[in-house]
Amino acid sequence: MTQGREAKLIFFFTLPIMAANLLQQLYNTTDNVIVGQYVNDTAFAAVASTSSLTFLYIALAMGLSVGCSVVVSQLFGAKQMAKLNSAIDTSLILLAVFGVAMMGIFLALTPFMLNNILNVPAENGLYALSKQYMLIYCIGLPFQFVYNAIASILRGVGDSKSPLIFLLITTLLNVALDLWFVIGFHWGVVGTAIATVIAQGVCVVISYIYLRRKFPFIRGAQHFDPALCKTLLKIGLPTAIQQSVVAIGNMGLQRLVNSFGETVMSAYGAGVRITNFVFIPILGFQQGLASFTGQNIGANRFDRVRRGFHATLVMGIAATAIVCVTMYLAAHQILQVFGIAQSAVEIGIVMVRFYAKVYIFFTIYMILGGVLQGAGDTVLQSIATLTALALRVVLAYLGARVFFWYGPNAAWETNLYGWVAAAIITYTRYLTGGWKKKAIVRASGHGALPADAPELPDEPVPVVQSAQLAEESQADNADNI
Repeated sequence: MTQGREAKLIFFFTLPIMAANLLQQLYNTTDNVIVGQYVNDTAFAAVASTSSLTFLYIALAMGLSVGCSVVVSQLFGAKQMAKLNSAIDTSLILLAVFGVAMMGIFLALTPFMLNNILNVPAENGLYALSKQYMLIYCIGLPFQFVYNAIASILRGVGDSKSPLIFLLITTLLNVALDLWFVIGFHWGVVGTAIATVIAQGVCVVISYIYLRRKFPFIRGAQHFDPALCKTLLKIGLPTAIQQSVVAIGNMGLQRLVNSFGETVMSAYGAGVRITNFVFIPILGFQQGLASFTGQNIGANRFDRVRRGFHATLVMGIAATAIVCVTMYLAAHQILQVFGIAQSAVEIGIVMVRFYAKVYIFFTIYMILGGVLQGAGDTVLQSIATLTALALRVVLAYLGARVFFWYGPNAAWETNLYGWVAAAIITYTRYLTGGWKKKAIVRASGHGALPADAPELPDEPVPVVQSAQLAEESQADNADNI
């Protein structure tokens, strides 16, 4: 992605990412829909009440995988193929170890978190169902961590289509197993959790086999590089911590929601699943821009990064507007798919339509974050995100419990203030240019090109194929990071 028209490259690279994000949301929503339609409202509320916990686990995996993506994309852009293979192996080992550790920790902590942090009510068996679901879900955490590492590696080298295929297979399998276990075996929420873990395991096996064919083990190569591991942690840990704090903040908001009873819990759970679909173009453009930024920083093409950001911002705003208009108009019909009570549907409509009006601010913030993420400037991005979270949580509790401005609506309406603050912080960082100093890898022998440098030819450079990568990685004597 270091040559050719920026908008076209980012758009076509991002499309498979968006499709993969769509499948990911369908994958995550399947449990809720099937439980709501074929079990009962209590089971739906039990699964919905754990959404902030599952977000915590996903946030940790995705946050750590940011380090993999940044390092791999910059090494690939700089054509340091020997280091690229070491980075891939080191990333897989690191994320696998973290996944196993997190599984053990959260298996032990889940009962405490449900009871004391989320305050899941015991009425109608809500707490017992939530506990069953989460304990089984935690068994699949190693699969989540390894898959996110593999997907980040592939996207870092410009392959956004393969993760899409893996998720398509996994989503179809998850839906089939959900229906089989819930309708056929009558296992309820336990069946949905088991289906999720099995589908995740299958996804990791398929994606790992593909990755190994693309980047085979090299005899005599250093498969775990402590220096690279340190670099991965330096980049990934701030993002993982940032996302974890966000998840903990969401748990605080979930606790607030849970205090309003089963109806609001169901409405909030369904509303979150719907609004997550708005994330699809936003997150897709952010991830696409991050890979584009990483490769072009590795090639010392800051002029392309600037033009790529402007093009992505226009595309992101346009895509968000289309999705938000659709979500606003069809809110009632979509909420009914979850099979929740009409009283919950009415609350959900208010939530969904509010988000449809204000998601433009989130889009601006996230796309700015794509530049910072690709540059490795994750600390500043963390500051912006934590600022948004603090405003959101504090104002939500003040609005619902102290001044009674919003009631349960405070759980979502206060998001706007946080997004605006985060957008201001990230845009200030972009304008001042501090992110340009965070590059980990640069193509040797070249300095950053001036803003008025002549354009390179528009013909895109084809992605290096796996056989070429393997051959070059054996011969390349690139410098260490």
